[in-house]
Amino acid sequence: MKRVALLLALLVVACHHESQLPKLFTLPDAQLTSEAGKAVRVSDLKGYVTVYDFIFTNCTGTCPMMTRSMQLTTKKVDSDAKVRFVSISVDPLRDTPAVLADYAKKARNDSRWMFLTGNRDEIVRLSVEGFKLAAGDKVANGGEPLLHSAKFAIVDRHGVVRQYISSLDDDAPDQVARAVDDLLRED
Repeated sequence: MKRVALLLALLVVACHHESQLPKLFTLPDAQLTSEAGKAVRVSDLKGYVTVYDFIFTNCTGTCPMMTRSMQLTTKKVDSDAKVRFVSISVDPLRDTPAVLADYAKKARNDSRWMFLTGNRDEIVRLSVEGFKLAAGDKVANGGEPLLHSAKFAIVDRHGVVRQYISSLDDDAPDQVARAVDDLLRED
């Protein structure tokens, strides 16, 4: 009987996977609005490994590259995986749900990818205080009209930021896919 219990205990330990990615920050909850006009809370995404980025639809700088990188990333993650991809607009005055819906029709290549908008102060708070990523007003010296990070944030099933990857790196889709797979194997 002791051997069976020991064997079962070893089996449980052998099947347990703990990612080596650090547990950086727990995201605060925030209420946003999807491109379909539905309320979405950050806490609604618990239970999924989630890849986030911050963009705006009329951006001509990094956003098109970020969106392309997200498109490539979605192709590298198993279509049955419990994953969500989330692009949050930092320009909610222009990026209404209808504008995001039009953008999503052109950009989205995976049904797990959602586009969110909301109250500008809430979005900036979520980016700066929650994700610890820059967000705010116009960048000086001819930069993009709105300040936002070009990083993907990978969040585990418990709502904890585990890794940042520059969406502008050529191998970003592969890096993100590896991190997502690693976090999906966690208990």
